[in-house]
Amino acid sequence: MNARCPECGRSWEDARRTGRLGCPACWDSFRAELDQILSEFHGAKVHPDLPAATEQAKQLRKSSVEADLETAIAREDYLEAGRLRDVLKDLQG
Repeated sequence: MNARCPECGRSWEDARRTGRLGCPACWDSFRAELDQILSEFHGAKVHPDLPAATEQAKQLRKSSVEADLETAIAREDYLEAGRLRDVLKDLQG
């Protein structure tokens, strides 16, 4: 099933294909998909360069990297686990 935004009628596939959301309600309609993309892109659901991204954002990023590290280890993806370990070291130091 391809969910659609109740306001503008765009689907997630429309947004992926064009690289654009249709309206502000799309942010709520596609929150799970957007959270996943933001986590992969920024390492957290909060952009680290925003003024509000202080210690709380750093903690969110650290938690996200730790969770990704555990997942990589469980998948036995040791190359990714090593990369994430280094990212975690940078965040801690």
